Amino acid sequence: MPATAADSASQSSTDPLVALRSSKKRSRRRFFLNAKFWLIVLSTIILGGVLFLIILATGSVQGTEFSPTHFQTRRFSFYEIPLLRWQITPIHRVSNTPETARFLTQSKTLPLPNQAPTVWHLVEVERGASEAAPGDAALLVDHLRLMENSVAVWKQWSVDHPKLAKELWPKIADLANRELYVLMPRILELTRDADDLADWKQSIDRYLASEYVTLIRDMRDAGRDELADALLAEALAEQPDNPELQSLMPDANSSTGDASDGGAETT
Repeated sequence: MPATAADSASQSSTDPLVALRSSKKRSRRRFFLNAKFWLIVLSTIILGGVLFLIILATGSVQGTEFSPTHFQTRRFSFYEIPLLRWQITPIHRVSNTPETARFLTQSKTLPLPNQAPTVWHLVEVERGASEAAPGDAALLVDHLRLMENSVAVWKQWSVDHPKLAKELWPKIADLANRELYVLMPRILELTRDADDLADWKQSIDRYLASEYVTLIRDMRDAGRDELADALLAEALAEQPDNPELQSLMPDANSSTGDASDGGAETT
């Protein structure tokens, strides 16, 4: 049916109103979309800022390492995501070798290998606001750092006792390479007041033999036979004639057992 003049007039009068309403809806939609976008952006910025502050406050990791082959120490630091312990920055390292250690290598008391150090043992590590946790190497490095009246104690001792120093420090370096730091405090205690080289060697050999025997027996009791045998081999290389160490050899134990069995049968 053809449109009447009244219908045309009515349509022309309502079209602007419909267009206005439609425009307002589109404007509101755009406003809410823009508001949502900026809200996401702002939330992301705030969350990122909070995460940055948390990492800055608790994600810092720093500590010290010791090279047993070169008698060097270095400071390291980096940042990680707390709890997850995901490293997020490169490791920054700075040398901080104690005066005594520098003296020992520079004076050739300890000869340096030709290659750069590749083995490093932990001295201490600190995460966030927590206190520094010491590693085994701290038992040696604390002595290398020891100062009295602005004088490096073990450097001065080495200057005053050059013959003893030539014996002491290579032995300490050997123990460090084997990660036997736990034995060092007593050795250094026995050394500090020593004067006679022969007496010192005897006292150190007795102490080390006793400690080796204890460590080897503890390892075997814990089922760590392979590690115990390796330590026994190292100890016997140092003191091949020590009867206590020889008695720990598996062949010696089996021979003792066979002898006792034979004696029982004879009886």
